[in-house]
Amino acid sequence: MEDIAQVAIDHAMKLGAEFVDLRMESARGTNIVVMDGRTKTLNALTEAGCGLRAFVGGAWGFAATNTLNAFSAKAAAASATKMAKAAQAKAKVKFKIRHAPAVRVREEYACKERPSDVSTEAKLRYVLGQDKMMRDLDPRISSTNTRYDDIEADRIVANSFGTMSRTREIWLISACSAWSSSQGIVQRGHAACGSVGGYELMRGDEAQSIGEKATQMALRLLDSKPPSAGKFTCILDNKMTGLLAHEAFGHACEADGVLAGASVLEGKVGKKVAQREVSLIDDPTIRNTFGYFSIDWEGVKSRKHVLIEDGVLKGYMHNLETSSRMGLPPNGSARAQAYNSPPIIRMSNTYIGPGDWKKEELFEDLKYGLLIQGGQYGYVEPAKGQFMFKCDEAYEIRNGEIGQRFRDASLSGVILDVLNNVDALGNDFVLGDPGYCGKGGQDARTTDGGPHLRVKNVVVGGLT
Repeated sequence: MEDIAQVAIDHAMKLGAEFVDLRMESARGTNIVVMDGRTKTLNALTEAGCGLRAFVGGAWGFAATNTLNAFSAKAAAASATKMAKAAQAKAKVKFKIRHAPAVRVREEYACKERPSDVSTEAKLRYVLGQDKMMRDLDPRISSTNTRYDDIEADRIVANSFGTMSRTREIWLISACSAWSSSQGIVQRGHAACGSVGGYELMRGDEAQSIGEKATQMALRLLDSKPPSAGKFTCILDNKMTGLLAHEAFGHACEADGVLAGASVLEGKVGKKVAQREVSLIDDPTIRNTFGYFSIDWEGVKSRKHVLIEDGVLKGYMHNLETSSRMGLPPNGSARAQAYNSPPIIRMSNTYIGPGDWKKEELFEDLKYGLLIQGGQYGYVEPAKGQFMFKCDEAYEIRNGEIGQRFRDASLSGVILDVLNNVDALGNDFVLGDPGYCGKGGQDARTTDGGPHLRVKNVVVGGLT
């Protein structure tokens, strides 16, 4: 495969490309979805191919082939170069790709039990078992959904700077959702477990309990009422802190959005954007996480990205284009869903760093507020810095004590206001909310997290 990659890159350069990068993959995996006890999806994935980008005078061309041989790879190289040359005349910004150090690495993700060594029947039994557990726990469970994914991929990333890296990637994830229903009220509970590594993860206690966790949440919420709408001091749990880090702030730190004028953080590097206690990190180098990778999909070595340090914006996540246009070194933030998608800037493991407060200290001096646990969905407008998140569940805090439970609560606000209203950070850091992030029609595996966080004057939606 390395020989084919080099032939394709050399061919594009001979045809006039100024820079070329290539992703070549051979992958196999499993996707299972069970809904309400019925198997809706049972797919065995096998795919292979090559995607190549050529750069000429500020413009890119991209082509892919699902045939792994030198002839097809050279044809893709010719097509990508031709497209780049054609687009060059209409390129609004003229720039050159800054040189990045060549990377030559061979890596295989640690794994005790390969998913491909586990029968499809055994994987299906796991999924059916979790789904049945949810339906059997209580007659008020009206609907269930359980999903399982695994991938084993052999990926080569190469470019015209001399990079030729090869990664044997293994990861898997499972997630359960349960819907409860009573007297016209419908509530949802959700839990997930995922990481790089092997099937041993599915045999552990966490993976075996996600169905029960999802169900118990859905049932708890049936006996709750919505909170009153208004502004409150809120304590966010580890998952909601992670959601805030990823969705509300992380996307605004992606340099492609900054250059497109679609980030509230444009022009704010070196300026205070949060309370001094707040630090925000995106770190793909953390092993045994769902967002781990050591080489990005442009062939740049990954590294820890300190986005906010002591309340000050330190920088953005970059790919080769954005770092070249902004005169900065690349920092390994480009990823592609598969060989047939061009790499774009993506987050990995995104979190707010821990503070000095013990968790119980966050509650002690709070006369009235809300504890917010988990997040279901929401929307973010990075250009305006606005966000809205639907919470999993919320609890009243009165005189430092946790009281009644609420359902259907939401948080909204302007992220720069929220980060400047943080007044305490716990020391109970957790990075452990795996999932997929969508952007540009592509999904990327990510993990979010942080400590419990206390913030003033948060707009909470509920009863009016």
